[in-house]
Amino acid sequence: MPEPTTPEPLPAELRALAADAEALAARTAEVAARLQTAPDGHLQRLARPIAKATHDLSDYTAEVSRTAEDLARVRVARDPNLCDVPWGVCPTHGVTLHSSGGRAWCTDPGCAAAWDYDRLHTPCAEPVTAVVTDQDGVTARLCEAHARDASDRLSGCTVSRLDHQDSGG
Repeated sequence: MPEPTTPEPLPAELRALAADAEALAARTAEVAARLQTAPDGHLQRLARPIAKATHDLSDYTAEVSRTAEDLARVRVARDPNLCDVPWGVCPTHGVTLHSSGGRAWCTDPGCAAAWDYDRLHTPCAEPVTAVVTDQDGVTARLCEAHARDASDRLSGCTVSRLDHQDSGG
């Protein structure tokens, strides 16, 4: 594996770890199968812990792969053309997300929006459409849904809509 070039891990590093674990899981599965079919009962019993290790490696591989995807989303969310808020929203209904088991969905009645990752606990990746300024003068570049929520919740804030060409960093 190449040496890391940044202090934070890269999605490619995590994908490489997942590939290594997947290859190891395939090797342990093959060993477990050979033990299972061995003519000696003592050897056959040894197949169980190796099969468990294979299962654990598969879980590890899946978790590392999910983390690589989440890391890629976090890195993308640093784009200055994307919303500043460190949690996601339903782009249509706003702050209506629920998450469980690494998935998220909109709880607004009739909305079928769902994501196969934890969008609620991942930085917002919606495009910036407004600059919101609170009563203390603190500004943030927000997507439409977060700007709408800020306008509803923050007393004294102002929302300045951006023209499409003004949304760049």
